[in-house]
Amino acid sequence: MADLFKQKWDAFCDNLKDVGSIIESESSLSEIDQAEGYRYLLRLMRLALEMNLEHSNLTSPSFYNLSHETAKIGADNPDNIYLNANIDGEQAYKIYGNIGELDYLSFGIKENRYSEDGTMISLGEIDMRDMEIENSGDFILYLGGAETSKNYLPMPKSANMLIVRQTYKNRIKQTHAKINIKNLDSKPIPELLTTEKLENQLNQTLAFVSGTASTFLKWVNEFKLNHKNSLPLGDQSFFQAAGGDPKICYLHGYYEFNEDECLQIITDIPECEYWNFQLENYWMESLDYRHYPIHINDSSATLEDDNSIIITISHSPINIKNNLITEGRNNGAMLLRWIGSTNNPIPEVKIKKIESIEIN
Repeated sequence: MADLFKQKWDAFCDNLKDVGSIIESESSLSEIDQAEGYRYLLRLMRLALEMNLEHSNLTSPSFYNLSHETAKIGADNPDNIYLNANIDGEQAYKIYGNIGELDYLSFGIKENRYSEDGTMISLGEIDMRDMEIENSGDFILYLGGAETSKNYLPMPKSANMLIVRQTYKNRIKQTHAKINIKNLDSKPIPELLTTEKLENQLNQTLAFVSGTASTFLKWVNEFKLNHKNSLPLGDQSFFQAAGGDPKICYLHGYYEFNEDECLQIITDIPECEYWNFQLENYWMESLDYRHYPIHINDSSATLEDDNSIIITISHSPINIKNNLITEGRNNGAMLLRWIGSTNNPIPEVKIKKIESIEIN
């Protein structure tokens, strides 16, 4: 038996090596983009192992973070705390807890197909505006089963993942939500690990890494070709098919400029619940928001007198309001979000020489 599984383990390791071809397929990568690409695959592996090995028991579901400070997927929002849970579409669940001091909270039932075709289809969505929440912040949300509450989402049979988005305008200072999940149809049953199950989990992990990396590489190549130094509206159904929140308008772009230049983004601000803008690397990972100014939102921005904003992006810090930095890289992806907006302005994007702009 040990020798039999060793063959499967060796096959897994060989297939893992082949995943590197995703990075190798990009022939014109800079040294930075190439190094971050291989790191990206390692980060995806960490996330996929957590999802498939450590949170696979559907009788006792638990939340994990499929994007966080040091492992990221598909233009993750620096203002968000993401929770994910693996679920069974034929079971009912109770989600309960306290919202803390968050600014936006949404729950999305998904059919996660990243490992198959790069999609994550929305099967049902609800956010805090549509829910009954106690004055204390306590709430209960039911997924599937009989509809006995306003806080309810039906559970399609194809559902296999729950995504929780918690948005904080200042996630360092605000009290975070506490959210739990319970299976209402099954008692927790221990699942002993078998070689067959481990083989399946490892295969699922590889498929997720390959499917996810391939999907967002296609995105960034599209942005590089058609959205270079611009932030067009784009096809929102395309973004939502990969797991996006239908209440959010996404404006994706690709930046590329030299060290002696800066990129200025000028836009009106619509009536909305929240907005933010962020910088990403070539692999659509948000930059290191723990240590550097790489994103801005409606709480941290300084607006013009006419309620518009000018965001100035440079390689390294310059003394000007709303300045974000690329951490020294020449290129990458970028994203502007409008949440609950009445209209969706299209920003003007300009490249300027740093010496030509007025420094504070």
